[in-house]
Amino acid sequence: MKQRNKVGLLISLIILIGIVAIVFFSFATYSKIIKDDVLNISKLTSTNIYSEINNELTKPIFVSLTMANDSFVKQWLQQEDSSQNHEIIDYLWGIRSKYNYHSVFLISAKSLHYFHYNGLFKTISPQDDHDQWYYDFINQDQLYILDVDQDQVDNQRLTIFINCKILDEQGNLLGVAGVGIEMTYVQELLKNFERDYDLEAFLVDETGLIQAHTNPNLIENQNINDLEIYASIGSDLYNKADTINVFNDDNLYNQQYIISHYIEELNWYLIVRKDTSELAQSFNQQLYYDLFIVILVLASVLIIVQRIIIKNDHQMKQLALLDNLGILSNRKDFDQNLKTTLALTDETKDFWSVFLIDLDHFKDVNDTHGHLQGDKILKHVMTLCKTALSDHLITRWGGDEFSGIIYLSGVLAAEKLETLRLEIVNDPLLAKFNITVSIGVTQAIDIDTEDTIVRRADNALYQSKTNGKNQVTLL
Repeated sequence: MKQRNKVGLLISLIILIGIVAIVFFSFATYSKIIKDDVLNISKLTSTNIYSEINNELTKPIFVSLTMANDSFVKQWLQQEDSSQNHEIIDYLWGIRSKYNYHSVFLISAKSLHYFHYNGLFKTISPQDDHDQWYYDFINQDQLYILDVDQDQVDNQRLTIFINCKILDEQGNLLGVAGVGIEMTYVQELLKNFERDYDLEAFLVDETGLIQAHTNPNLIENQNINDLEIYASIGSDLYNKADTINVFNDDNLYNQQYIISHYIEELNWYLIVRKDTSELAQSFNQQLYYDLFIVILVLASVLIIVQRIIIKNDHQMKQLALLDNLGILSNRKDFDQNLKTTLALTDETKDFWSVFLIDLDHFKDVNDTHGHLQGDKILKHVMTLCKTALSDHLITRWGGDEFSGIIYLSGVLAAEKLETLRLEIVNDPLLAKFNITVSIGVTQAIDIDTEDTIVRRADNALYQSKTNGKNQVTLL
């Protein structure tokens, strides 16, 4: 028995020595290769993030600059007349509809009126602390800036505003225009990168103050210069001369890369922190474990991760099709269903019709009673429409407009929509605010495309509006 134990111990010792030798030689051979690969992967990943963030935040800058240089906007500001306010509001609404930004606004330097795409919001004042940004900006020698602030128009949502000066030919200030991107949109981009690449990514200004982060509590509250890991790098972190700045320590077991990119158009820096110590340690662990165990663990992890990704992807797709008020789906859902229905073969097609609904007098509710009351009206109308058209498709087209598909002929669809119109007319809450609906409906024909059938429904809606509103027009 003792001999057997000695043999077993000797064999175990030989195996242990062999494993140690393999680990040692493998470590000596591949450690530099691993470090170089990790560095290259980290640089490639950060460059990918930089390109995506730069692209997403540069587009609204160009939109704001386009607004500021629009001859219509300049002429309107120079000849500002309160009776023509609807012209600039329609213009802002057009920008909102085209680019789907969270906020689109214009401020007149003459009247100090703050116009939003939903109407005249307020008159700014130097006595209002929330308006101080305007006076600070117009006194700066910059054509545009990015400003993280709460959106007064939309429930104080944290928003990245692109503020751009509007100047006449002599360089005199006519006003300020711009768009706003909801901070949650940028946070979602950063979350996706952090999830996909297992790193931390955020944006700071040239002083080190965090401007965008997945943790909303850090935005404009945390300066990374107060953190030892970044303070030790110093001013080199904010080097604008090089496209990419990489910082790391040489300890393989505590390896960490910090990468900074200067985004010139934003005057912000993208900071990426990648902890690579786990990658190095995982390499060494694989030398100790049996290949079968490694494959089994990796297979299990892959199955779990795949299931999580599939589940999250399904949830994200569902959320992407839901309107922000949470009752109806959005225009994207309408577009997808319209494309699918048009693609059906003649053998599988039945009669179907497309309709557009517009709320009459809804702007008066917003102007008189405010946007909160307007949202209550919208939600109530959505609920009525969803109930009345439960067997069909009803979506929010945008603002106070709805779109949908009724799987009936044009005549029957018009009758069903007429029933809905009467229900809305007779609703006590809507009657209190003089809310009615104008509806345009058209039956699909074989040669229809997405554009032709929607255009025909829109023409029908236009006829309902011009013929006195509160009616259904079949075209």
